[in-house]
Amino acid sequence: MARMCFTCKRITKKRIVCTTFSLLMSCIVCIILAFSLKFIYVHFTQQHVKISSKFTATTLLPCKVNDLLQDPLTDWDLLLDVESLTGSQVMQYFTWTNHSSCLLTHDFGGEIRKNPTGIAGQKAVCIDPNVAPQPNQCLVYSFGIDNEWSFDEYMEQYGCEVFAFDPAMNVESHDHSPRIHFYNWGLSNQDEHNVFENWTMRSLSSIYESLVIHHGHSIIDYLKIDIEFYEWIALPQILKSGMLSKVRQMGIEVHLDHRDNIEKYREWAKILRSLENGGMIRFDSKHNPWSVGNFTEIGLWGSFGHEIAWYNGKLSQS
Repeated sequence: MARMCFTCKRITKKRIVCTTFSLLMSCIVCIILAFSLKFIYVHFTQQHVKISSKFTATTLLPCKVNDLLQDPLTDWDLLLDVESLTGSQVMQYFTWTNHSSCLLTHDFGGEIRKNPTGIAGQKAVCIDPNVAPQPNQCLVYSFGIDNEWSFDEYMEQYGCEVFAFDPAMNVESHDHSPRIHFYNWGLSNQDEHNVFENWTMRSLSSIYESLVIHHGHSIIDYLKIDIEFYEWIALPQILKSGMLSKVRQMGIEVHLDHRDNIEKYREWAKILRSLENGGMIRFDSKHNPWSVGNFTEIGLWGSFGHEIAWYNGKLSQS
């Protein structure tokens, strides 16, 4: 009987040792697995926006809009140069918000529309202290009015002097209000007369020099552009002329023609990317839900207009 008890004790002890050893090994395996998963996760989050030579953009960037393309680390220059660029991917560039670059954004202006119900035509303004327009000493240029003055009037109430432009309204230059001054000029890449529309078109640098007598060589605190495709003509000249250095914030409604091919969208995206490479930091993008349809050449349903806003990182005030 004593021998049997001694044997039982040995067996029980052996089982305890084995069980303890098994638990210890399981813990070690779990720890190793946890570190492995953490390494894989960190490596993936650091690398998911980069396009290596071993993979195409299509492999890394699925056609549906996703959170990866909202990452500020996305190499847009590399993406836009990829030969296999898809229509969905280039549209994701237009919809990229980069919201984290501005802590406080306010929308100025706009009008209520139906189907869907919402506000159209508003412009995002970054109110962060280092880039915000300073009330009672700010200057605004507003291109594209179409008799809808809400943005201009809000900026006037904020405390800015506003110079508004639109040749399509077919009215003479006048003061809309004490601090909103209207000119019947259009924005283009050079000074010329558009014989088809009977419009006077001017470059931004030319307009600025003409108005120096009114506002001096002040920084344009907000440049609003909504000029129905003329933005693609005017923007390269703004870059080339150096006028970007005189613009603190800028809001543009970019327009896309549903009949164009991928190369045209790539070209337009690269124009905006040139602004960003020149120091403009994007902080907002909203698609136009009242202008949607089928992009016939790339087989994609989407918005033909995007309200995009930037501030000039080189003019950030400390």
